Amino acid sequence: MWHPSHQVGPTCQPPSTGAPPPPIEIIQYCSLTCGPEGLWGPHVSESAEDLHPAAAAHPLHTLSLVSPPPRKSPKKKKPTTASSFLHRRRAKMMLPRLHLLLVVVSALPLVSVAAGVGGEGFCSAEPSASRECSGARPPLYWKVTNPTLAPAHLQDLPGFTRSVYKRDHALITPESHVFSPLPDWVNTLGAFLISPAIGAHFTMYLAKMHDGSKSALPPKGVERLIFVLQGSILLSEESGNTHTLLVDSYAYLPANMKHSVISDEVTTLIIFERRYTTIEDYHPDLIVGSTDKQPLLETPGEVFELRKLLPTSLPYDFNIHIMDFQPGEYLSVKEVHYNQHGLLLLEGQGIYRLGDSWYPVQSGDTIWMAPFVPQWYAALGKTKTRYLLYKDVNRDPLM
Repeated sequence: MWHPSHQVGPTCQPPSTGAPPPPIEIIQYCSLTCGPEGLWGPHVSESAEDLHPAAAAHPLHTLSLVSPPPRKSPKKKKPTTASSFLHRRRAKMMLPRLHLLLVVVSALPLVSVAAGVGGEGFCSAEPSASRECSGARPPLYWKVTNPTLAPAHLQDLPGFTRSVYKRDHALITPESHVFSPLPDWVNTLGAFLISPAIGAHFTMYLAKMHDGSKSALPPKGVERLIFVLQGSILLSEESGNTHTLLVDSYAYLPANMKHSVISDEVTTLIIFERRYTTIEDYHPDLIVGSTDKQPLLETPGEVFELRKLLPTSLPYDFNIHIMDFQPGEYLSVKEVHYNQHGLLLLEGQGIYRLGDSWYPVQSGDTIWMAPFVPQWYAALGKTKTRYLLYKDVNRDPLM
């Protein structure tokens, strides 16, 4: 076993041939504290294995492992002056600190390796992240259904949440979701994220379906939009027409249109519902589509990419925007308007300003924005941000 006594002395003498090689920290320590000559001498020995059989296999076996060179005759010491005495004294006081720093720094790579293997590193912070670490491409929007509930050092902190509720906005984060059976749905759990109880004129909720799950109809006069986050569903119309919706697909169902949704696998939906505001002689139609089929729209003065899932014509009293930001991009306009918003962050992370508060946000987070709350977003991190945004449109605010 390597013992500190093996390197006692100013020349860092090598251990006897019967002792095991020193650990990497000690080799780095001695090579740095003994000067540029190396660990025990100024030249690389071709017979370093003679000193110890395992020395050649050591990660730093290229360091010199030879006996120290013959000592030169000592030079005559100069007379000690007050300044040179203080200089040597300060140097001696700094050496122990320098040695400790070198040992700590040399141990850092080992700690990093251990963290990656032992499950405490960045990539192993959550089991679902193994896909990213292995290089395999994860499913679209997988972070919404497998969110990071809290930073690793706060996961076990009782009562911790990033969720916030204020008069004019709310941030609802995944650790705060409460699921319960959805009324009249079969084998389906739901978590209401936004509702009139918060001050909104719409509802926004997650629905988790399984094999054999089936939807129920919304209340009379209520329109519905379904967006698939995970899995797939079969949408059936009253006429008998059916539509298969995969991840990133959606369906808008006008008020009072009879329909049903069934699933034969684990499926997660985000659903928006609101009481339809009628305009005489205007009637919306069933819309079934997918995000990638929607054209990119112009955004004067902005850098983000915008798609709208519904037509912009008068029959539709709300729309769903899909907005993409590359890392470092942000909204140019600090918006203040009469429209309400319900937002779900599908990918990425960033900073959202709501009123006078600034919130770090990430995939899986939900935000409610009341009318006239100041709002602004900047995308951070290394991947793009994509969020889905509800917005009421085409209606007079007095209605």
